[in-house]
Amino acid sequence: MTRAEKLAAKIADKRVERAYYKTCSGIQIDIMDIGKIFEFGRLKVAEGEDDAALGASIRAYVERIRKN
Repeated sequence: MTRAEKLAAKIADKRVERAYYKTCSGIQIDIMDIGKIFEFGRLKVAEGEDDAALGASIRAYVERIRKN
């Protein structure tokens, strides 16, 4: 992985993290599902979603796997 690819991955992960915390605060999930959420978020970032769409996509995904 090149340096540029690592930087892009880090930026994508930060966007997913911000979207998750902004839209899913207080929703209980299994700790093992965190990786799945990030994988889904990275896919949506790669598809070109903006921050608002990313937050909505992640929220919809988390609603499917929530525990409470």
